[in-house]
Amino acid sequence: MTENLSVMNNPGPPWLSLLQRPYDSIFGPRNIWDLRMADGTAVRIERGSQGLNNNLYRVRFDGGVYTCKLFVVDERQRAQREWTAVRSLHDAGSRLAPEPVAYAPNGPLPQPVIVYQGVTGQSLSGQSLLADDLAALIECVGQIHRTAPAADTEPLVAWRQPEDYASYLAEIQEFLRALREWVTSGQVGAADLPNWAADLPALLPLIEAAMESAECAVASAGDRGACPAPALVRVDGNLDSIVRDEDGRLLFLDWESSGWGDPAFDLAELCWCPRAQTISQVQWQAALEAYVPHPRDETFWERLVVYNQLLPAWWVGRSAVHLLEGARQAVGQQRLVSIPTRLYRSVRTQLDNYLVALGTMAPAEDASAGE
Repeated sequence: MTENLSVMNNPGPPWLSLLQRPYDSIFGPRNIWDLRMADGTAVRIERGSQGLNNNLYRVRFDGGVYTCKLFVVDERQRAQREWTAVRSLHDAGSRLAPEPVAYAPNGPLPQPVIVYQGVTGQSLSGQSLLADDLAALIECVGQIHRTAPAADTEPLVAWRQPEDYASYLAEIQEFLRALREWVTSGQVGAADLPNWAADLPALLPLIEAAMESAECAVASAGDRGACPAPALVRVDGNLDSIVRDEDGRLLFLDWESSGWGDPAFDLAELCWCPRAQTISQVQWQAALEAYVPHPRDETFWERLVVYNQLLPAWWVGRSAVHLLEGARQAVGQQRLVSIPTRLYRSVRTQLDNYLVALGTMAPAEDASAGE
């Protein structure tokens, strides 16, 4: 099925079909396969992360190391989005993504697969990022935004890219509606709830205040939030998917939500992602001062101000609904699998952090302050 193979630098990996065996053993305990091609050439395949949406394998062949990413097929068109982004960056001479080798959307494997040159590095998540690190990160994001689509690709609108402020605000308001209905129903008392959800009813006024702040930002905006100069965006602010390689350069992984959208929304998504909450907004603002919008994007800074209100409100609402879903399970019928208490406690901390950042909740007192 080589007619379905789009390649960058060669006729396509001759070992690609060998991935079928590890794929068939996706739920087995085995993690390494030492296989051979028809001509006897050795191929080692190592299992990587196996998520709900993609599978990763590392292939060692003829002295080279490759990463193979298999994608679930759904409405997001994940594989096409990722290939379009990495191809566009490659054609522009950018080294901000792993070097793409081949794209096989229709075989020989059951799922679409993209093959990359193997990369190593440490994710930015959990690292102590200094001002220079943040400035370099913003500069790299700016390079991404300045990348034109590759000539033989079909650009898609970025996944979850809001059409305008109103559509994004409506999503936030739906979170609030679900929480408000649950609180006012009075079906469950605080004594019946786990500690990470017991005071959700008491937090409702604070969450409503966060929503009101978002509504005021939209109401006072000078326009509806249309972007005059759509750009290549990632809409994935997770620092886990940004790594620093052995040469010190930044590499951006996981492009399956990417497409053409609003760079102001993209930057707000980066600054307000839960994994970036150890970085203060003062630090982000200092780094963003060097960002250069597209010359035609005259409303960029105004949109960034609005999205800097909308994004944290979205995370407040999503975090609260996540806890609400867990609370419903906690008081429901007995389950075969216990609730991941640590996960919900983490989400509760996340919710508190956003409420503090928005100024609707006072910071927790430092327990060591009186020592």
